[in-house]
Amino acid sequence: MNAPSPSPTHPPSRETELARAESELASQEARLGEQLTRAAAEAESLSRRLLELRQQVERLTAERPGDEHVRTAGSRLESASVHTGITEESREQALASRNEALEARRRSVEDSQRTLNSLQQLNTRAQQELAEAEAGLKRSAEAEARAQREREAAARAQREREAAPMRPAARPAKAQGNTTQLEPHPQGARARPRMVAAIDQRSDSNFFTGFNTNISEGGIFLATVQSVPRGTTVDLDVLLPGTRSMTVTGVVHWTREVNDKTPELMPGLGVKFSYLPPEVTSVISDFVATREPLFFPD
Repeated sequence: MNAPSPSPTHPPSRETELARAESELASQEARLGEQLTRAAAEAESLSRRLLELRQQVERLTAERPGDEHVRTAGSRLESASVHTGITEESREQALASRNEALEARRRSVEDSQRTLNSLQQLNTRAQQELAEAEAGLKRSAEAEARAQREREAAARAQREREAAPMRPAARPAKAQGNTTQLEPHPQGARARPRMVAAIDQRSDSNFFTGFNTNISEGGIFLATVQSVPRGTTVDLDVLLPGTRSMTVTGVVHWTREVNDKTPELMPGLGVKFSYLPPEVTSVISDFVATREPLFFPD
């Protein structure tokens, strides 16, 4: 059975190869620098010894002119030489070459910095465009979710009305959703809007209270795009989960208009209760215990 072949290794990148070569060259430069320093020191020492020996031979020749050993030593010293400047010349050439290489690397770093700045600007612009696109999609999804909740609330309201027993005075059928209808009145009488408020744990519509937490002193925020002037008295058909439609009366106390800066907030009307029957107050209080009402100070 053949052993599995080892996975192929990727060749090192040019950056890795250059970094390795630069590291090796720097180590070699350091070693050569130390060796040149030692060689220069040795040349200086030899130069001093040569000078001392020549002075000694000159003195001995004067003292013992016939000494063969002194003449031989003098001949050797005449041909001897110590080069003390060669290491300095080599050092200057090496420094000049290193300076040229340093300038080339500095230019390369400047080019890389310009490339980085350009890429960062492009990334920032792309991030802004993506964020704006995502925000637009989010607003679209939220608007669709609100519309879906209104359709579901309207459907529940329609089912509740169809299931409720017939009332003595028949009224025209209501439109779906949080809508406004006019209550029929005798000829010449002023029509009063009638509205449907379907409220559950996730609806945009909700009850509200002020500093007085008594729900009978509060009202209902009715999420709707319909416009009813403030101060208008309206009849509300309130639909809560698991209950039948309850009719209450209120006055449009405040409004919330469409605002592009806060698209997540549904527009609507703040209807303050005029009167709540005790049995209706009890049902609403039970619901408010499960969902916190909005706060609107009087």
